[in-house]
Amino acid sequence: MHPARLALACCVLLPLLPPPAAAMDGGPWQVVRIQATDPGLRQQLGDLFGHIAFDEAGGMARVDTDAGARAQLRRLGIGWEVDLEASRALNAFVAGGVHGLRSIPGYACYRTVEETFASIDAMVAQYPTLASLVDIGVSWRRMQDPGEGWPLRVLRLGSPARGGSRPVLFAMASIHAREFTPAELVTRFAESLLAGYGTDPEATWLLDHHEFHLLLHANPDGRKRAEELVLWRKNENLTHCPQYNANPISSVHPGVDLNRNYPFNWAPGAAGSTAQCNATFPGSRAASEPETIAVRDYLLSIYPDTRPGTGLTEPADPDTAGLFLDMHSYSGLVLWPWGVNTPSGNEQAFRHLGRRLAWFNNYTPQPSWALYETRGTTIDFAYGELGVPAITFELGTAFFENCTNFENTILPHNLAALRYAARTLHAPFRLPAGPDSHEVTAGRPAVHQGDRVIISAVIDDSRYRNSGGVGGPLPVHTVAGATLYIGRLPWQPGAAGLPMQATDGAFDSSVESVLVQLEIRHMAPGRHLLYVQGTDVNGDAGPPAGGFLDVLPDPDRIFMHGWEADIGPRSS
Repeated sequence: MHPARLALACCVLLPLLPPPAAAMDGGPWQVVRIQATDPGLRQQLGDLFGHIAFDEAGGMARVDTDAGARAQLRRLGIGWEVDLEASRALNAFVAGGVHGLRSIPGYACYRTVEETFASIDAMVAQYPTLASLVDIGVSWRRMQDPGEGWPLRVLRLGSPARGGSRPVLFAMASIHAREFTPAELVTRFAESLLAGYGTDPEATWLLDHHEFHLLLHANPDGRKRAEELVLWRKNENLTHCPQYNANPISSVHPGVDLNRNYPFNWAPGAAGSTAQCNATFPGSRAASEPETIAVRDYLLSIYPDTRPGTGLTEPADPDTAGLFLDMHSYSGLVLWPWGVNTPSGNEQAFRHLGRRLAWFNNYTPQPSWALYETRGTTIDFAYGELGVPAITFELGTAFFENCTNFENTILPHNLAALRYAARTLHAPFRLPAGPDSHEVTAGRPAVHQGDRVIISAVIDDSRYRNSGGVGGPLPVHTVAGATLYIGRLPWQPGAAGLPMQATDGAFDSSVESVLVQLEIRHMAPGRHLLYVQGTDVNGDAGPPAGGFLDVLPDPDRIFMHGWEADIGPRSS
């Protein structure tokens, strides 16, 4: 441990609570709670364990410990209490083993690395015009031996028929091996977009106008270890801390913490050879690991640099398009740069984006440093090096989240958050400041030319998670208007909007139902995308929402090469 951290530990006087005997009956693991209202203690726990969950209301940190970790807590004079139920569940999971993951009762919802790669191949085969595969590099083990380890595979989604340059969402998952939920969430996000293309208006317009680059397993070597040895966090670089390679029930393992290895604001770990065994060992140098290099180089190839400055307070261009997401578990957090306690030049924009996303998953929105300080992380690199808005999700309440929680809560809430993130890709630093649009509906799903139809929607500026986090709540504004666009997004050349009215006759609330009567005159037969965008009294426009309108051929008209001719009145 770094001397400064040790000195801090010696000054923290907490009662040592002996763990109840019943907690030891189920095995060597204990989930413990530690009173950690002191930010310095949270920092120390983060350095020791690589991950903590923190309850703001109760001031309690929660960590998973083995016997060695608890002995270290005792030496440092840090007391704890045992979460009996969580400890028993964790020990039962360890006792069952994770080899052949789908055979474990209650965990069939998570795919192994092999199964995830098979799902990628299936998506590419089933949707060849929407999905493709990009190999961006290899894992540490494959670097040593081409017959071992894994490739790093990016699933790329988007309709090539649209052409041109489009905003990019890059999402990576499970960079920490023991975090099972993120890879499955992002895989299902991809599957939902592809399955919805052509039938779900939101999936359709998102794939038509954006690209999605999804690295479902950012640490496949480590993940395979986690599927056998449970709490493996780092990659599998066996040159670091090799003495712990064969211990299946320890929380200490070889490798490098890939989420401390990125070259922006990287810092060396604590002095001494034992630092290589720490959960947060950042590597011998910045970008020392092949997994880091692969992602770094790929990001440099898909995003322009919109933040030419190098200081922490210099902003990126507020019109920057695209978004970077790093999906982790657990803690129930939405995080943004920086990992050190300095506001970024786009801090207010990050607060808007973070609190909007947190409305969907009900997580705590805050800058990364608010939990404990970190360096060399993915989101600091993406934003610091390129200016792309960058967000981390910490999903759920456990590394090995049970399938009931995953299927019923984590999956639907975070798919909704990912969809919102995708709708902001044109300008993620600007659009979240405006009200959200949703429920775009045609009064009749199909209409003939010459008919009229009511198009309605809801415009809502109140969709912030304004409790918790850092910096206080954001103001909720009155909705000032809404506009309907047909076939073109608001920012596309040639987009002409139709003003919509408040259903109750006045724009005087933060949530408004809106409508407009649309006359179907010159719309060709077929399916048309409708877009509705709301604005608030500050003039901020939010992300649009989409809907479908099917126009049926008018039996009194014929269409040839875009021209129409009236062939007489309809017969009765």
